[in-house]
Amino acid sequence: MWLWSWFLNKCILLFQYLLIQYKGFRFDYDAKYAIKQKINRKTLFNILKQNKNTKLLIEQRKKMNLDTIETVENFKKLFPNYTTYSDYKPYVDEIMNDGSTKDIMSIGYPIALTNTSGTSGEPKYYPIYSLDINEAYNICYMLTKSVPFNLFNGCKAVSLNSLYYKTHVTKDKLKTYKMSAITAIATREKQNIETILKFNQDIVPSIIFNEITDSNDMFLFILLWTLQCKELEVISSVFIMGLVNFFTFMEKKFDFICKHIEMGTIPTDESLSSPLPIDVRLALQSSNYRLPPNPSRAQELHQIVSENGFHHINRRLWPNLKCGICIISQNFKQFELKFLSTYWDPVVPIFPYVYGMSEHHRIAVPLTTNSYQLIPLPRSVYYEFIEVENDDRDDDDDDQSPESLELGQIDEGKLYEVVLTTYDGLYRYRTEDIIKVTGHYYTLPVWKLVGRRGQYLSIITEHVTEMELREIIDLILLEYKEQFTSSAPQYSVFIDKPSYVLAIEVDDDKKENEDRLQQIGKELCSKFDQKLQEYNEEYKCCRANQNISSPILLWLKYNTLTTGTREFRLKKSKGSGGNQLKSQLIIHNRSKDIIKFIKENKVLETK
Repeated sequence: MWLWSWFLNKCILLFQYLLIQYKGFRFDYDAKYAIKQKINRKTLFNILKQNKNTKLLIEQRKKMNLDTIETVENFKKLFPNYTTYSDYKPYVDEIMNDGSTKDIMSIGYPIALTNTSGTSGEPKYYPIYSLDINEAYNICYMLTKSVPFNLFNGCKAVSLNSLYYKTHVTKDKLKTYKMSAITAIATREKQNIETILKFNQDIVPSIIFNEITDSNDMFLFILLWTLQCKELEVISSVFIMGLVNFFTFMEKKFDFICKHIEMGTIPTDESLSSPLPIDVRLALQSSNYRLPPNPSRAQELHQIVSENGFHHINRRLWPNLKCGICIISQNFKQFELKFLSTYWDPVVPIFPYVYGMSEHHRIAVPLTTNSYQLIPLPRSVYYEFIEVENDDRDDDDDDQSPESLELGQIDEGKLYEVVLTTYDGLYRYRTEDIIKVTGHYYTLPVWKLVGRRGQYLSIITEHVTEMELREIIDLILLEYKEQFTSSAPQYSVFIDKPSYVLAIEVDDDKKENEDRLQQIGKELCSKFDQKLQEYNEEYKCCRANQNISSPILLWLKYNTLTTGTREFRLKKSKGSGGNQLKSQLIIHNRSKDIIKFIKENKVLETK
């Protein structure tokens, strides 16, 4: 009997491996012929065919007096203006309130509801009707193609992503939906990298991911188990900030964690951010999960840290580590550079996971490791692109929707905003994400994410965009960074009328030299002001008319922006939502509490 089970298991594994290769072959085939065969247009008409009897499309066809949609031109007549969340909110509200109705935005009932992080505004809710398993296979194919190791079957891995979800009961109490981050929904539906590649995820008890709601408490328990597994091969998170926060937390709590590893105990409720539910504590203390005392590993861990601190500690803790998996992009570059210069040895590649959002999980897949370049998925969504001028301004006239281009019409070197039509019932939806086309993967354009439309600061009439600010600050910091930090500079910008405020972290061992910081600060303020005037004509006019004062520089305590703002936001949300927390270069005035927190952590102010 055992021989038959062994043979059956091997056959299943072989089938799964060949399936990944087959999906990869189809992915490459599409990349070669998608433009010629107009595969993305076929996707559009498949979406319209699937959703033709949904309430949203029926009402829209009636409103625009269109019975059939057989051309892209007719589709644009059906939705003459691009859409935003406000166009779908009435339908979302109906789904969340009325459990008896189906076929609202897409066919059937949603499998779950997802919520955005609220980084760029109030959180939004979207119904998820289905997930495309082919997208996950495409990511697995590019991952195994990029990482020079065998990652299939039994690879010891740990994810830092919470799988905890809330439930939403419709007002009429007829329907209950799971509500969580899109990544957690995909994992629970087993449409993720770890499931497809057959990773061994038994290192950490699953109850930790499913039941512990506080992000820092989850990190603590993950570390208790993970630090004892010297054979760990893969660590994954949603965003690079998750990895940064994980390793920062490990350094902060290292002695405390080693003590529990040595004794084989788990922390008491008094040492946690939130008390453990009694059933979770009993489960972790049961024979199934109980950690045996491991004084030899605790001693080894202390020895590892005593030799070279926490610098590039990932490979010293886990010599077999093959890769990290998380979202990296131009927007998160400062976090990535700091991570690579502190905790993470760059010898271990980072696979960028995916370009996606709550509205649609996977929009494009990474080209290779440690790269911002992304390949679109022409069978998953229908893409349109709005060319973006350098000033990145919003369109003031909603009735004059700018012309859009299709997948095969965008040019290398230009900037575009991504517009999506999805199987879940979004049509000509403005993502506000700005991409730059960098090349081609066969015939498909390859792009990188460079910012978001509408992300700018303004005191009077000037609009200084996120992309302008990032370019300016990176340029002026080049000759100074070694003088206030040994890692990559961490900075944010906000407005304290009538001035722009540049906030920069300073290392603990450099903050005592106030005279030098004042000198550097004055020089940076002057150069920041000069570059803003060079880049932005309206800012220059406002400065000349003295409507805007010269910039202010705040030197901040180390890790204020890297982990401090995260801790602050987690406290406000009672520890939940760590999966989705992202960095913010621009801090708008609506985030007054974050600005107040930053000011409270200043070391020195320079004008």
